[in-house]
Amino acid sequence: MKSGQTVTYTDGLGTFGRGVLGPQLIDRGDEESVPRPLELTVAVAPPANKDRQRFLVEKLAELGVARLLWLETKHGRERVANPTKVFSWVLSAVEQSRGAHLMETSADFVRLEDLPGTLVVCHPGGDPTIPEEADVVAIGPEGGFTDHEIPQHAKLWDLGPTVLRVETAAIAAAISIRAN
Repeated sequence: MKSGQTVTYTDGLGTFGRGVLGPQLIDRGDEESVPRPLELTVAVAPPANKDRQRFLVEKLAELGVARLLWLETKHGRERVANPTKVFSWVLSAVEQSRGAHLMETSADFVRLEDLPGTLVVCHPGGDPTIPEEADVVAIGPEGGFTDHEIPQHAKLWDLGPTVLRVETAAIAAAISIRAN
């Protein structure tokens, strides 16, 4: 871009603005505070393939998911990309989608039983109805969760008649909850 061109910008915390690119800085213009589109945490067993991890991170960030956590599961023993790389994926997705909020991510793994709030676990045989309340949606690894991994307080949600890949299930769940 060249000096004098109109640009959009965000602070990643909900401020979205339009300004003019100066020689070294952006001359800030009109700004607005944008509410987060989806106050949701998605906890997912990471896909083995780094390209699929990137796809997952980018799409959830574009959808406005608040947080992405990586699940430690019996069947999922995958490594997560470097946190700096994951942050760069989040940043580029927010820039591309003109979002106003950066999605939080963590390099640490969490267990289902340690997730706070109203937990919805995507699992075959669960209720097919989109949950009205969900603070956290959990997506299992290839091979699914073991029965012992799912906390008793969790609500089970069946995403449909076919078994989806991890990243597809996470995106479908986020879209369904956002649209509900």
